[in-house]
Amino acid sequence: MKKFIAILVAGLAFWSESVNAQVVPEIHYQFSIPTGTFRNFVEKPGPLGVGFQVRKTLTNNRISLGGGLTWFYFPDKKGKQTLELPGDDGTYTGFVTNYTNIYGLQFLAQYEFKDPNENLVPFVKTGLGLAYQNQRQDIGLFAFKYDGFQFMPHLETGMRFRLPRQGALNLSLTYHYLPGAGDVNATSFAGLRIGYSGFRIR
Repeated sequence: MKKFIAILVAGLAFWSESVNAQVVPEIHYQFSIPTGTFRNFVEKPGPLGVGFQVRKTLTNNRISLGGGLTWFYFPDKKGKQTLELPGDDGTYTGFVTNYTNIYGLQFLAQYEFKDPNENLVPFVKTGLGLAYQNQRQDIGLFAFKYDGFQFMPHLETGMRFRLPRQGALNLSLTYHYLPGAGDVNATSFAGLRIGYSGFRIR
């Protein structure tokens, strides 16, 4: 929770600065679905993904560059299972719960296929950065922790709907892939994202 509050405060600071600098702020929520080998750790969708980002429009107003912060949470109660414990500790039968938190910091680039001042604007976005992930596995009386830093790229495509007054609603599909690093498993997930962005008028 403390890390989430820190992200929230940083995001609000970015938002405040962006309003003064006439750049494009955005806040969003994402519902995520694990893919690939990540499903071996958590199968259930991630109900919580939030983020803040700020982008500055370039001379070509269809291109904007900036940065963003994200937090994703994936819990999965797997029920009663029998698992092999690490090392020579044998097997243990108990209720298993896997969960992970992912905190990301990315550089972002967005391209809009129409003039940004139009009512409906399709866009694509890419992000490159780092994430800190702390994977946990609780097995009855035992708890195992796997954490570390990972490379964090993502792709996004969607549509921005200009609102009657200031701002716009964004709907998009995303895909994140974090390669395995150390004891942290490779992580991939697709998501449906909804957000609100500040809208810069000519």
